[in-house]
Amino acid sequence: MSSWQTFFTHPMRPFFVITACFAIISSISFWISPTAIILHRQIFLEFMLPAAYGGFLMAALLEWTHFSGSLKGIANILGILLLLGFITLFIAPTISSYIIAAYWFVLLLFTTWLIWLDRNTNNFALLLLLSCFTLVQTRYAMTGDLSWLKTQVHLNMAAVMLVSFRVSILLGNEALKRSTLKDPIFIPNAVYKNIAILLILMYAIAERYLPQQAVGFMALAVGLILLAKLRELHHHELLRIHYVRTYYFLQLFASIAYLWLGYTHLFQTLSSTPLHLITIAGIFGGVLMVWLTAGLWHSGFIRLDYPILCRIALPLLFLTALTRTVLMPLAPEWLQTNIPSLLLIMVFVLYLLTFIPIFKQNPFTDDPEGSGGC
Repeated sequence: MSSWQTFFTHPMRPFFVITACFAIISSISFWISPTAIILHRQIFLEFMLPAAYGGFLMAALLEWTHFSGSLKGIANILGILLLLGFITLFIAPTISSYIIAAYWFVLLLFTTWLIWLDRNTNNFALLLLLSCFTLVQTRYAMTGDLSWLKTQVHLNMAAVMLVSFRVSILLGNEALKRSTLKDPIFIPNAVYKNIAILLILMYAIAERYLPQQAVGFMALAVGLILLAKLRELHHHELLRIHYVRTYYFLQLFASIAYLWLGYTHLFQTLSSTPLHLITIAGIFGGVLMVWLTAGLWHSGFIRLDYPILCRIALPLLFLTALTRTVLMPLAPEWLQTNIPSLLLIMVFVLYLLTFIPIFKQNPFTDDPEGSGGC
């Protein structure tokens, strides 16, 4: 088997690589288009994140639903829709948005079919989120109202909470294997996770239909429940391991961002700054953590140490979030977009430099322990 045949042993891999390319293109768009502000939102929210979820679900659903059939057909359909959507983005943005709505609908149908075949009752939250993505993306295509893209930020945060919870079981238990404790097991709090997802979805609805003060208190509730979730990680045996710290910091940044968002609603200040903190640190941090974990776990790496270049990429990502948000009022104008864009490009270039060789050298493997973690 050639190295490129090895690379394509599972659709998760090309989807992850394409996702990283979308992130780089979106960052570069600031220097090539006068309408970059809207274009970079569209590429991030309509292409990068759907591609990331598509790739992850095609791997995770094999374990979550015990599906053993071919993924070639669904991978080709989703890949063609992404390609068509990206080409038409520069010619007919409305048609492009409808194509991405079709992408979400196909992913929803595929997931529903697998869950039905398995008579699986554990993944209704996943179907709910995919339905929300389909409806919100369709609404954006119909109206062109950019606020529907903003709603997708919160849907993505809810999706990160759902997916990262499952991945955290793997991360926590791998970390505990390195401790001196006798037969330790990491069991994250599922109630906190469900409350967090519910509050985030309620916030997304409230933002569209309720007064600013109600929306502000809803954002504060989200921030506080995310802050409460951190308690389950407050153990030396967990936090001394780098990938658990990554999970901790992405939730910490997200909780601070939602508390900040609540403040902006209550006191009528600019809300776009905390939204960038949610997007970069919370969502992109979650996506990168899942990529690294799933990429290694499904490439035969039993010991879950993130490669050195990716250990550099993660703090760079959090630095990107800080330079785009917390440091922004203190920085000159040129830093506000140029430096975060350069940092974000470096993050995803480091990912590609690490994982393209890994995917070429190691065929896709099933979950080594059958844990269903990711």
